[in-house]
Amino acid sequence: MSPISWQSRRRWKQRIGFWGGVVIVCLLGAVAALGVRSLLTSVGDAKFMRYEPVDVPPQAVSPRHEREREELERHERAMIEGKDK
Repeated sequence: MSPISWQSRRRWKQRIGFWGGVVIVCLLGAVAALGVRSLLTSVGDAKFMRYEPVDVPPQAVSPRHEREREELERHERAMIEGKDK
């Protein structure tokens, strides 16, 4: 074979390798773009979700809490009785 044919083959291999690398980089970019898009979509949907608290009474109320509640009730009764007089 002549030296020209070897150079021709080498040049084609380099071109194929270059364009193969370009295609791989483009595919990786597309996958990354889809990943970012899905991430932004999930974050955008999450802002509309709200936590709805459930009214569940505590099983045991501390004595301190009971005393404070009784004081508040007494204070409210005293305020109401004071207005009536």
